[in-house]
Amino acid sequence: MTDETSAAGGEYARLTRRGVLALAGASAIAGCSSIESVSGGGEATIDAYNLPDVQRDEERESPVPPSIPVDIAASHFDAARERVRSLLATLPTPLGPEEIPNGHIRQHLTDAASDASDGLDDARTARTGLMALRSLRSARENARYAAAGWGFVDRGLTAAPLRDEHNRTVSAAHETRQEHDYVGTDPVRAALVHARIETGLERARDMDVVPREESALLSVAEWGATAESAQAYLSDARHIQAQFAASLPADAGTIRPTLTDAAEALLADIRDRQADLPPETTADDRTPGMMVFEELRWEAESGIGRLTDAVGPASAVIDANSRLARFRALDRVQKRREADELARPSDGTTVRDIRQTAYDALTAALESSSQPELVRTVLVDAGHKVMAADRGLTHHQGEIAASTLDRSIADYWHATALARSASATTEQTVSALQSN
Repeated sequence: MTDETSAAGGEYARLTRRGVLALAGASAIAGCSSIESVSGGGEATIDAYNLPDVQRDEERESPVPPSIPVDIAASHFDAARERVRSLLATLPTPLGPEEIPNGHIRQHLTDAASDASDGLDDARTARTGLMALRSLRSARENARYAAAGWGFVDRGLTAAPLRDEHNRTVSAAHETRQEHDYVGTDPVRAALVHARIETGLERARDMDVVPREESALLSVAEWGATAESAQAYLSDARHIQAQFAASLPADAGTIRPTLTDAAEALLADIRDRQADLPPETTADDRTPGMMVFEELRWEAESGIGRLTDAVGPASAVIDANSRLARFRALDRVQKRREADELARPSDGTTVRDIRQTAYDALTAALESSSQPELVRTVLVDAGHKVMAADRGLTHHQGEIAASTLDRSIADYWHATALARSASATTEQTVSALQSN
């Protein structure tokens, strides 16, 4: 709901900007990319008309969607859709003041029901099976929230049976995790798939609710959503596990030692690199070049440091791959800063070039890699940076100070450095997986 509202707001701002400039005779000034601000202490200003024209789908969707190298059965999608529809069918239509007099509480339920319906639509148009699973999980959670809230009104539903349901799911997820068999033949594919299974089972186990003291109804609704979300994670993890096992030859053995040894080797490299990180800056510098440097440094320094910190060996491998890409990206940014290549842009043409470079880096990394699914795990994060930068550009109208774009510029540079570091990092990770 929030993302949709934000995207709509960006569209309105963009149309307003273009419309006003057109009426004012934009053609007369379109060639003037920047002028010096009289009142801004000499800082360059940029005409927002000359910024990249971000399309609405670019605001809302990452240019590199996440995926998983496993086929999701159509029957699994169908079951999730039917679950959403059956939950929504328990609600009276429309849900009005006669059913729930409190407008604030009623709005929570109607919004959740609407978001559930939107989730069904998103799943139908999802670019990958993994994205469809995510949309359907969200739809189930929202539908159950609304259904449980209405159940409180309609039949006196309490939180107790929902807590019990949740506890049973947590126990089942724990049991599934204990029995998880790390089968596989290709260590790269196995790492990608088992990491998703590990994460799904962990999320099914690691959920709780803080009671809403102001409303018993909303507390019941939240417990319903939590119980449903845990069940959805568990169901998806089990399905991925079964589909992956079915895709393997009958004599496929365990690959857990390979994943564990690779994770240990990669994490040891991370610890060595962390010891050599450049010191944090104390300068009062908020230029986009400094912003991206500080963010990448923090990301390189953060994350798991030991295998025991990860939810499992496959997740440790994938996380280490992502972390090592940050170190390489940080090195790239540092070299560009030292060469004075990260100066704040002062005209719209330069901004467009910076944005296009980021998009080109994403495409090149994905198309040139011999392991595109592993590279993708890094590029998804880089794509989110591009998407955030694009969204930021849509908020501007008229003449703006160049520094107003610092956040977006830093995000584009972040994405570019990360994308250009993904392939070399992936080669290191593949080497670690194949040497064991």
